[in-house]
Amino acid sequence: MNHSWKKTAAALVITASIATSGAGYIVLAADETVSEAGVRASTVYRLTDQLDFEVKGVLNEHIADGTRLGAVVRIKNNSATIARVPEYELRARTSGGIEYTLQPSGLNVKSIQPKASTELSFMTVIDRTDELSLTELSWTDVDLYVYPKKETRIATAPIAGEAWRGSDSAFADPSAVKPWGEPFQIPALTSPIRYTPAVVNKESTAEGTVYVVQLLAHNPAGQRETVPEFIVEGKSDGKVYAGKRVEQQPVTLDANEEKYIHYAIATDQDTVLNSINVLTPELFAQAGGPAVKYNVGRLNVALPARAANLTYEAYRLGMPMTFDKRSELIHPNLEVSVVELYMHKNEEEGSQTVTAKFKLYNKSDRPMAVPVFQADLVGSDGNEYSGSRQSAAAANVLPNAAITVNYAFPVPLSETGTELALKIQDATTAAPFKSTIAAYSVALQQPASSENEFSVYPFRVKIDSWTVGVMFNQNAKLAYTYKGKFHLDLQREDQVQVDGSFPHLLFELYDSSGRLIGTAKGSFLGANRLVTGENNITFDATTEQFEHTLTVRLYEVFTTATGESKRLLGTYKQ
Repeated sequence: MNHSWKKTAAALVITASIATSGAGYIVLAADETVSEAGVRASTVYRLTDQLDFEVKGVLNEHIADGTRLGAVVRIKNNSATIARVPEYELRARTSGGIEYTLQPSGLNVKSIQPKASTELSFMTVIDRTDELSLTELSWTDVDLYVYPKKETRIATAPIAGEAWRGSDSAFADPSAVKPWGEPFQIPALTSPIRYTPAVVNKESTAEGTVYVVQLLAHNPAGQRETVPEFIVEGKSDGKVYAGKRVEQQPVTLDANEEKYIHYAIATDQDTVLNSINVLTPELFAQAGGPAVKYNVGRLNVALPARAANLTYEAYRLGMPMTFDKRSELIHPNLEVSVVELYMHKNEEEGSQTVTAKFKLYNKSDRPMAVPVFQADLVGSDGNEYSGSRQSAAAANVLPNAAITVNYAFPVPLSETGTELALKIQDATTAAPFKSTIAAYSVALQQPASSENEFSVYPFRVKIDSWTVGVMFNQNAKLAYTYKGKFHLDLQREDQVQVDGSFPHLLFELYDSSGRLIGTAKGSFLGANRLVTGENNITFDATTEQFEHTLTVRLYEVFTTATGESKRLLGTYKQ
């Protein structure tokens, strides 16, 4: 009898004839089905009265010694007793009608427990370098105790187009090629977990360029499942790059739970990846020799085109950001918004700086720890620039209060400031790499119409009048010293905390030739803080000649791990 059924449906028995002695064979084929996750159902075949089998993977790749042929089959014991694995030969047949006998792995089991499954591995290396195509696998019973030896074909599985030819090859099955963002299960694995490609980030590290692929793993089953071992590698035009899973410990998912997993793919500096391959690792143990580890490709997933910032949701200043609900970095009762976003030139450094001020508002009735997140700016050319975070920000946010945290992004002079995007990154969960928890397209703020009014949130500053006086000091090296008077109007927003790490104002004094004479600091807190009314600013400057044409440049300054970041607020000439 021949039996044919879908793995996911009830068995359907079809009567057929049995042929022996190599003239025929028993074939138990299944109709083709595809699951909700786009996985083609495996075909199950009858091997014995107790055992069924399915083909998990087939290998057909060139190596230095010739061509390596391999196969992994999964066998299930349907009976209530232990079943012995029959000592049949597993043979691979080519399109030219040639059969090659595959040798069993030394790790293959000899028997299978009741209602249990196991995987058997087979391999051989043949001295051929030409291209060959495999069409079927067959189990053959060889009786060596008669002359001539008697061969009986027991069961056959067609495998045309299924053999994996290596990472450089293309997938013959169209259902194995997936677009970015489409959920998938990994074919040939018994795991029910589904994966959705979520985010891919390109990062520059001390070791080189790394693509970080973020997959959302979802367990739809009714019991806890562990994410199985699989491999992700990146493909560019003509080259393949190995990937490594960032999470070193096993990742377990409760029923209906979701978690992110990350793969880091190290590439050459200018590499642009087009897609990723998803592969499963296999093992073959040679008799008396070392174990052979190899991978079998299961899926190819196209990477998204270089993201246009217009695909991100447009952001409005002051609007609370929405974060990935699976991220635990930012508490739901902590509202994060951007309240200032400016860009200015650093003429002396030959670059530009974008500064962003984040407001973190605690809307709960208890103090809340300040999360440390990373912010990255995506330029109009698609390049990403990591932000330097303000040092020594407050550790906690009081109930119904807010704090501010500043970030500085150095960008090239070629940056136009249009079509920018801002990414909020979790730099802890997938350390040393980052995972995106929010992304928006953003627009820069335009400078105020008058340089006499500006914002250093939560302060609004208006300069009513100013002057810089020059004094001749005969007792101190016969030099001129400088002192400024600034009449200010300060307005402050309530319920925003300010501490010693808050930005300060920097007054820079220049002579008529554009040379820096001296500087002075103005703080918003402390004994000598800036106030509404007259503020005396003493510059640490002396000159031997009287300077009568003076210019003051006023900056907002905050300290980061890479140094001080300055934002130009206004230029004032006297």
